[in-house]
Amino acid sequence: MLNQRVMPMPANTIFNHKHKRQSNERGFTLIELIVTIVVMAISFTALGVWMFNANAGSADPVISMRAATLGQAYVEEILSKRFDENTSSGGIPRCNEVGQPSCSGSMGADAGETRSTYDDVDDYNGLNEVPTDAFGNARANYTGFNVSVVVRYAGSDFGLTNTELKKIDVTVTTPSGSPHVFAAYRGNF
Repeated sequence: MLNQRVMPMPANTIFNHKHKRQSNERGFTLIELIVTIVVMAISFTALGVWMFNANAGSADPVISMRAATLGQAYVEEILSKRFDENTSSGGIPRCNEVGQPSCSGSMGADAGETRSTYDDVDDYNGLNEVPTDAFGNARANYTGFNVSVVVRYAGSDFGLTNTELKKIDVTVTTPSGSPHVFAAYRGNF
């Protein structure tokens, strides 16, 4: 065999070689990992809260639309009735007209009247119920809703004699407790 002589490498060459290898294989420090985990946890928490709030409010427009539909149904039902107990069917002759009886001073259902027999606007005053139709049948798909009605004389709101106009306020309360108020006026004509 040939005699080969191996030349030793200078010491600084070995050190430089090791140093280069360490810098290429450098990883994350413990502090960098902790900071990354904390930042990601905060980000995911914020994203989760935003998604929850966005999802929780997604039903609000549907519930508001259902409340509006229910409120409109009650207002239309009430407006279809005559102005006063002392007004004849069709509105002529009117109460408080010359030679006719005075308009009723009492608001609310007359003795013995039930929802199915309400015949004038003020019979609905004080009504507070779960949604039903005019015959007392429960309305489907309105679980958790509530309807209340207030009727008052309101002619003075428009410079008329007080008994010439009645204001009807229908309040529909949603299952979340949010009130939706619908108002209408019924004139004595």
